[in-house]
Order: sequence, then C-alpha cells, then structure tokens
Amino acid sequence: MQKIEIPTHCPCCNYPLELVKDQLYCRNTACDAKLAKQIENFCKVLSIKGMGAKTIEKLNLVDITELFYLDFDEVKEVLGEKITVKLLDEIEKAKGATLHNVIAAFSIPLVGETAGKKLALVVNTIDEITEEVCKQAGLGAKVTENLMNWIQTDYQEMREFLPFTFESKMKVTDTNAKKVCITGKLAGYKKKSDAEGALAAAGYTLVDSVTKTTDYLIDETGVGSIKRDKAVQYGITIISSLKDFLNGN
Repeated sequence: MQKIEIPTHCPCCNYPLELVKDQLYCRNTACDAKLAKQIENFCKVLSIKGMGAKTIEKLNLVDITELFYLDFDEVKEVLGEKITVKLLDEIEKAKGATLHNVIAAFSIPLVGETAGKKLALVVNTIDEITEEVCKQAGLGAKVTENLMNWIQTDYQEMREFLPFTFESKMKVTDTNAKKVCITGKLAGYKKKSDAEGALAAAGYTLVDSVTKTTDYLIDETGVGSIKRDKAVQYGITIISSLKDFLNGN
C-alpha cells in the first residue's frame, strides 16, 4: 500500500501548513487561493451574479475592494461587452447591500448572517462596532474576538475603498416595539433575513424564540411546530401572511 504523505506547505503559496483537529490550514493572509475564496464568498453573500471562481480568476482579482474599481474596457477585453455590462450592473446593485449582509460577506471566522443581524439591530455602520456593542448585541466571546481583530486589521486597510453608505434597515430604537418571531418559509422572500429586515424597518423587534413576551409569531406553514405550539400555549397572535401583516391587512 502506498503511503500518503501529509503536505507540510500550502500548494498555492508554499506557506507552512498548520494541523488543527486533523485539518490542515494555511495561515498566510496573502495566499492567493484564500483571497480568491474570500472574494467568491463576498460575491455569493451579496448576490453578485456572474462573479464566480472562474471569473475572479480571469480578472486576476486578489482583493475584495478591487470589485468596485473594475475598468469597463479592461473587463470587456476579458469577458466581452455583454457580460461586462451585466456584471458591473450587479456590482453596482451590491453597493446598496444591507449592513448585516455586508458583515457576513467578509469571511470573518464565526461571523455569519446571524451575528450580522444581531449587530444590525444596535448599530448603523461597521465603524460603530466595539466590544461593548458586541456584548449588547449578544455575541459570544470568540465571535467578538474574531470580529474585533478583523476590524482592527483587515477592515482598516480596506475601509476607505469600500463604497457602502448603508444605514442598517434592521435597527430598532423603540424599546416598546412589538416582538416578532419567524418560523418556516415565507412567500415572496428568498431569504429569512430579507423578511426580518422588512419587519425591523417597520419598527418591530426580531426575536429568535417564542416566549411569553413575544407579541407575534409569523408562521405561513400552518404546520405544527415547537414555536407554533408555544404561541398557542401563551396566547400569542399567529400571523399567516407576512405581506398582509406588513400592509396592515
């Protein structure tokens, strides 16, 4: 039987690999393969259609901020005019992304959409995030550590080149706001976060679970679940159509 040699260096950048719980990691922050994956994830989270791994490679992109400074003629030479027009339009749309999606897009370890949504309830921009804010948002110690490390390093290097001028659509400042919990799929919303953003923008506070202090449960499935059972038990109003609810019907 042929013996399998465990690699000691990254095949892309030749940086020494680190073995953690039977998995090998390249810790080189300038590794081209890692940077390309970060750009790919950024585009995926912000729904920039057409910017997949092959396109990133063809355009020789090595930094997220480069996405927003692509030259039309240079991209056209590589991808053709029709694709270039569509791609640059998608990138332009991404500039209006919500805060929680932008935070989730940066590939910060343990900082995904859930953490982004929690932060978006208490801040308007990334610049407002501090350790105290993370605590207020209910983030764990490791998530907070990873996020603050990223803000103090990578973010500081790229912040002036990022085009986002968002204000969080989820921020709720009214302490008397009605508490709403969502369960199951919702008609007209691709992602749960879109529905949560619409509710928060309307002045509601989003909660993850049904308790006695919850005011509404949004459940369009009509199927029994733990959340639905609790809502019935506590006498909480169950909403069968989020769109009608937001429209006041």
